[in-house]
Amino acid sequence: MINRFHGGNIWRYPESSRYGIVDFSVNTNPLGISKKIKNTIVRNIDKIDYYPEPESEYLKDSLADLHGLRSHNFLIGNGSIELIHLIPRALKAKTVLIPVPTFSEYEFAAKANNVNCLFVKSAEENNFRIDISKVMPLIPKVDMVFLCNPNNPTGAALERQEILSLLKVCKNCGAILIIDEAFMDFITPRNKIAMCLESAGNKNLLVLKSLTKFFVLPGLRIGYLVGHKEIIDKLSRHTYPWNVNTLAQVIAEEAIKDKEYISRTKSSILEESVYLYDSLSGIRGMKVYPSDANFFLCKLKETSIKNAAELSKKLIAQGVLVRNCDNFRGLNDRFFRVAVRKREENIKLITALRAVLK
Repeated sequence: MINRFHGGNIWRYPESSRYGIVDFSVNTNPLGISKKIKNTIVRNIDKIDYYPEPESEYLKDSLADLHGLRSHNFLIGNGSIELIHLIPRALKAKTVLIPVPTFSEYEFAAKANNVNCLFVKSAEENNFRIDISKVMPLIPKVDMVFLCNPNNPTGAALERQEILSLLKVCKNCGAILIIDEAFMDFITPRNKIAMCLESAGNKNLLVLKSLTKFFVLPGLRIGYLVGHKEIIDKLSRHTYPWNVNTLAQVIAEEAIKDKEYISRTKSSILEESVYLYDSLSGIRGMKVYPSDANFFLCKLKETSIKNAAELSKKLIAQGVLVRNCDNFRGLNDRFFRVAVRKREENIKLITALRAVLK
């Protein structure tokens, strides 16, 4: 079993220095919470006097309008992590297929429910891009396939035709393809590979979405699942009422309507991704892998720094936090991940890495 830790844990550092850290270990929107969201919190703070909507019906209606679907195609969760753990339990999976390296919670969710895991490793020489020709032959052996697109921690995204090919095999074998699109909103244009519309009419496809990353709501916990009505109904019977708090519900409704913030984010991420990749590529002692998402996987090479844990300690001394990736199955202790942030913050990261790896 791999170690269970994630990025973004600033709480382990002293309070005196905690908020001065530039956190590249968590892949949230560097623009921060929008003014509209802050105002929404103030306007709705008194609503915490009341129980939240038991099944988040108003939010479902708003999401249905956003995606052009029906409200019965949505299930709202206390972050997408709740839904990841719900799926294998509620659908009584026996064996799941997980391409690695990827988000570790798929494995934890499976094993917590006594579900066997079958892993297929992506090749480093292919920049850890998932090879569907290696995935498809294994689908007849499993009940479910967990696929992160774009993938975490590699940032590599599969094209629509590749996903449709996987879905066809799943349908023929009676398996369910679960696509985690937590970082899809950072991709431009996302509609070329997003699969929400297809999931509503297909019992073999579920799509996970997170509002945490793009709208910077990790402390509120809000995510959702899109799927066929029959599958959503089955999953709903295994949830508990009031699983999403009142503020998370109303803030999510407002966030998805904030077109100006969405547009500004996409422009910023696109520009800074190019800058950060080019800058990282020019640093001796490390390699950066291409990414379609708002973060980059990196590897220490030909340097006196022996592993990512040592690198992390040296960088935190300079006020920079990166994600040590040694607990990702399929990676070793020389890998680390960095998020795309604002220009001045990206410059701080580049400066710190150059100083440490000189």
